Formats: sequence, structure tokens, C-alpha cells
Amino acid sequence: MNRASKALTWTELRVGVVTIVSLIVLAITIVYVGSGGGSPFSRRYELKALMSDINGLKPGAPVRVGGLEVGSVKKVEFDKKGGMVEVTMKLDRKVQPRITTKSEANLGSLGLLGEKAMDITPSTEGQPIEDGGYITAAAEDPFKGLLTETSESTSHLNRILARMDAGEGTLGKALRDEELYYRMVDVGVRLQGVMNKLESPAGPLGRLVNDNEMSRQLASSVKGIDTIVSRIEEGKGPLGALSKDDQMVADLKSLTASLSEVAAKLQRGEGSAGKLLHDDAIYNRLDSLSARLDSLIGRVENGEGSAGKLIRDPEFYNNMNGAAEDLRKLIADIRKDPQRYLRVKVSLF
Repeated sequence: MNRASKALTWTELRVGVVTIVSLIVLAITIVYVGSGGGSPFSRRYELKALMSDINGLKPGAPVRVGGLEVGSVKKVEFDKKGGMVEVTMKLDRKVQPRITTKSEANLGSLGLLGEKAMDITPSTEGQPIEDGGYITAAAEDPFKGLLTETSESTSHLNRILARMDAGEGTLGKALRDEELYYRMVDVGVRLQGVMNKLESPAGPLGRLVNDNEMSRQLASSVKGIDTIVSRIEEGKGPLGALSKDDQMVADLKSLTASLSEVAAKLQRGEGSAGKLLHDDAIYNRLDSLSARLDSLIGRVENGEGSAGKLIRDPEFYNNMNGAAEDLRKLIADIRKDPQRYLRVKVSLF
């Protein structure tokens, strides 16, 4: 009986020890979860943020600094001074030097299910925020705006698809209009014909694509152009000198400026050429002179006057030619024997 009692007592003792250890582990787990991660015995401090829309953030949500969980949301309530929502967070005091006046709090997400968290950007600039102080926070959840924009985009896309299904617009007509469909098929056939010509070496485009000799010629032409460009860059030849010679460039600029000045003077009507462009009297005189010259040339072509007879009358031309020939002979005889024609008589009184 005594041995049985001792064995039963030892069994009960082991059960009690296991139960106590389990309760201790459970208590530590509860304290760890309630503390938002980290050591449950670490020193903590409070940090607050004001937001206009927390989008479902609840107490107990994790708080992350640079992606590392360092605390949890203690409570969420309306601010007593205004219409903002005050979020109170409990953080590990070890991260206090990393949360400064330059840091910012934003709403984050834990995953695809949309559970909210508070994300704080660490900063080495600014002053660390004291216990119970306020951190700068984004007014709204950026994911909420993104979801709103996504919903608007989806609605807009649905309207576009509805119009296409109703046969409106170019794409809708392409889906509903048989004539447009056949036109597109015809365009596709023609494009196929063009591609066949490109693949065939018979045409010029096909030769350009398939003829190795033409490819070599094009490569040679490109090489020649590259050589010319190289010469220009080295300052060889007139173009090279123009690109390298600053004096020549300055002379060209001066010439361009002079031409621009001349054009301006012409535009203002200065000088003879400018007056010719703007003065109607000079234009009328030139027009009259041109008309008179045209009339004179017409009379000459019609054989009127001496000049006209000289051009049109062969007999007058022959007489003039004969007179000129006689004059040349006379001058030649005078040169040979001047005394025959020039006699000088001297008398003395």
C-alpha cells in the first residue's frame, strides 16, 4: 500500500509540474503577443499620430520601423481637439533614436487579406520624439486611393467594352461591321503581298533585303560616308576647315549678318534696290521702259527703221557691208601711200 501511494504521488507531481510549465509558457506567449513582438520585459514608450482616415486600423495591429516589427497599436480614438483620429502606439524604447521629427507614419498592409499595420520610416536626421509625442503621419491610406482609382479604371474599362459590344467606335465596328471586316481582310492580303515581294529577290525592295551584292554596296557607301565624316571631324577639306577654323566661321557669321542687314534695308525701302521694291513710280517707269524696249525690238524684228532693214533687208545689209569693205580698203591705201592722199602746200609771204 505504501509503495502504491508513493507511486501515485510521484505521478501526480509530474502532472502538476507539466501543468505549471504549460501555464507559464502560455502566459509568456500571451504577454509576447500582447507586447507586439520583441521581449515582453523590454522598456517601452508611447508614440501618437493623427490621421483623417485609418481605414480599419485596430488596436493590437503591429507597428513596423523600416519593416521590422517593434511594437503594436495600443488604442484608436477620435482626437478631442478636432475631427482627426488619434492612434496611440506602444514601441520598444530601443528604436526611439531612429524615430525623429523627420520620420513619417503611414498605413500599411500585412498581406492580400488587407489587415492593416502602421509603418514608420526611420531617420537619422532631426530630434528623437519624446515619450507621448506626436509623429508626422499621412492623412489617408494610400491603398484606399489606389483601390478607388482601380475601381474607376475598371468602370471606365467596362464602359469601353460595352461600347465595343454595341458596335460603337472603330473597334466596335471592326467587331460588328462586316464591310469593315472585309476591308481589314483586304488590307491584310495586300500586306501579305508586300511581304512576299520583300521576300522575293525580283523587286528593288526584295533585292535590298536579299541581294548580298547590294548589301555590300550599301555597306561601302556607308563606309564612304563615314570616311567623309571622319575627314570633316579631322578638319580636312573645305568642310573640315569650316568646322575647325574659327576665323572662317566668324567670317561666315559676319557675311550672314551683312546679308541680313541688306535684306532689312530692302524691306525698309532704303537704297535703289529698296526703292525698286517699294516705290511704285520707279516700278512704273521701269515698266514703261520695258514696254518701249519691247516695242522697239518688235519694230526691229518687223524690218522697220535702219536697224530693222539691217536685220531684214539683204540689199541694205550688202550695201552696208560693201561700204565697210571700201572703207577698209581706203584706210589700207592711206597707210601704204599717205602722200597720195595727203598733200601739204606751204607758201611764204
